[in-house]
Amino acid sequence: MIKIIPAGLLEEDQEADQFYRGTIASYDRCAARYAALNDSIDEVKDLLTFFDEHIPCGASLLDVGCGHGRDVEYLSSLGHLVYGVDRSEKLLGMARDRVPKSHFLEGDVRALPFRDRSFDGLWMNAVLHHLVPPHMPRSLAECHRVLKPSGLLFVSVHLDDSSGWQAKGPDFVRYYARISGTMLTELLQNANLTPVRTTSRSAESRWLHCFARPSS
Repeated sequence: MIKIIPAGLLEEDQEADQFYRGTIASYDRCAARYAALNDSIDEVKDLLTFFDEHIPCGASLLDVGCGHGRDVEYLSSLGHLVYGVDRSEKLLGMARDRVPKSHFLEGDVRALPFRDRSFDGLWMNAVLHHLVPPHMPRSLAECHRVLKPSGLLFVSVHLDDSSGWQAKGPDFVRYYARISGTMLTELLQNANLTPVRTTSRSAESRWLHCFARPSS
């Protein structure tokens, strides 16, 4: 069992958190629609397969931004012990119903509620780009902190040329930060994480997928 610890944010982060509430509220409001549109594992199965092939059997894993539990369900089916954190209570409720034997809790990537070196792997799909850039370094530092020295991080980001609110329907509006491949590599390296495999693909938008390991 992974040890869960209290985790708090600094006062300035609590003030900045007001900015994120719009994105979280949008996920809560559109949780059922979001889950239905993203229910198939096919879009990330090749990435999950690579992830599984490069972590130990029965690994301890954390899905950061687990949403409705789709990826937790798949990784759990492979025999791993998987925890999930998210900031949308509606999506967390759906995840708990979907994978009742896994462990889900409300958690912020800027202050993960786990002890150092708790996990063999972290899966962080489509999360980092929802943060304002000043909060990205600490978030990746937190990933490094809770990863074991031999652990593996997966992070994916939406590549965009501008920052701001983007609408995916009349009431589904989320903040996206401008981020590039070069920026992601620098952020990872500054957090003592070394990229080991990077791929990109285009769907309705451009995506970058990166696997990295602790370098120290």
